[in-house]
Amino acid sequence: MKRFRVPVIATVIVGGLIAAFVSVTSADAGESTAASHTVKLLVKYDTSSECTVYPNYPKKGVIGSGKTFAVPAGRKRIIWRYNVNKDWAVVSDPVRAKHKTYPWWGFTQRRCIKDEPELILQGRSQQGAKETGRASWRTVRFSMPPAPVTARHQLVKHNAMLRDPANFVVGNVPSGWHVDLTAKSRSNGAWVYVYVPNAKRWGYIERVKLS
Repeated sequence: MKRFRVPVIATVIVGGLIAAFVSVTSADAGESTAASHTVKLLVKYDTSSECTVYPNYPKKGVIGSGKTFAVPAGRKRIIWRYNVNKDWAVVSDPVRAKHKTYPWWGFTQRRCIKDEPELILQGRSQQGAKETGRASWRTVRFSMPPAPVTARHQLVKHNAMLRDPANFVVGNVPSGWHVDLTAKSRSNGAWVYVYVPNAKRWGYIERVKLS
């Protein structure tokens, strides 16, 4: 089991308000420490009301949309990652993440988050931060194109997160679900491109989650 390091917290001004930057180490979460220029910064935001979080983007045909979790209202309760559209955002519950309670990433309606950025499909990244000393914004590929399938109905044996090419979370794939495999991969084959019928979405999962 991979372990989280103690969060490193700093404050910055975002839209006239103070937000807390949190750097968390976890290969599953796709994050690393601030010492690396490839780190993606996570920012905690206040919640104006309880946020209901769905494990996958809730649309017609998606399985498991009833298995939600809640993030309570309060100060610095939720980590905002990016906005999917004008209504929905991808977020993480830092309490669930700390205790490895899967899933800790998911989708919630933006109206419960106070003063999050207005950008759509743009997430914070430290790509180039080693040179600039600050975070930049990177485009999220939330909807990815299909690819030729090489093996259908492959069992996922360990809880997984579905990600885009830049490692932004685009969904969850719990153990017991099945995916359709392709020959497409990244990171020297460590991540394989799949279609998740239950989530109605394409993306990358760690190959080790299949074994």
